[in-house]
Formats: sequence, C-alpha cells, structure tokens
Amino acid sequence: MLLPAEIEARTSVPAIRALVARKLVKEHRMNQQDIAKALGLTQAAVSNYLRGRRGNIFSDDDLASIDGIVSQICTMLVSGADNPKIISKFDEACQVIRHNRLLCSIHKQLDATLDVENCHVCDGESEWKPLTLKLS
Repeated sequence: MLLPAEIEARTSVPAIRALVARKLVKEHRMNQQDIAKALGLTQAAVSNYLRGRRGNIFSDDDLASIDGIVSQICTMLVSGADNPKIISKFDEACQVIRHNRLLCSIHKQLDATLDVENCHVCDGESEWKPLTLKLS
C-alpha cells in the first residue's frame, strides 16, 4: 500500500521546489548557489530543478493553481521570512495539489489495484474525521 504522502514527497515537493527555483532566477535574478542556500539544498539539486531533470512530473497547466503560492514563497525567501512561515506555504501548495487530485493518476500508475475514481482521501471528501482526545 502506497500512501499519498509518499507520492507527494516524490512528486509535489520537487515540483514546487522547481517552480520556486525558476521563479527566483527569472524574477529575482538569484543564482543557483543563493537559491540552494535559501531552500536548504545543494547547488546540484537546484541545477537539476532548473534544467527540468527533477520536479517536472506535472504540466504547467496543472500547477497554475499554485502559482500565487509559489510567488509568495519566493517573496518570503528573498525577504528572509521565518522558516515555519515558508514551510506553511509549501504545505499549502501541497494541499492544493492534493485537493485538485493531481496525484491520482500517478498513484494509479504505481498501484494498479487502487480505484482512484472512488478514492477521495486527498480531495477532502473522505469519511475521515479528526480524532478528539480527552486528556484527564
């Protein structure tokens, strides 16, 4: 059983990083070394994102829904915002990707037994309810 979070870590996070890296180069004129430092990556990883060797599993149209969030992440990185705020924006972008069901086709390719048409774990329509703990 492959969990959506595992697919997200392999696809969504690299895709978001690639978008951020490209935007930082294009709009903020940052070099690869500075982007690597800002994202906590190696310069080689940033190079792979910029060349499309990594993080290019989704189409640009698929990711248009997170363009505003990516812009906010870039602004936050350039202005030196606190890491928890930046992490929160990355998580927000991942939530949008999940909600738009962009992981479903990938999940189906990796797990042929999964009925993605009737699975609504990622889009918020599942039967799951948060657990309420009562501490005594």
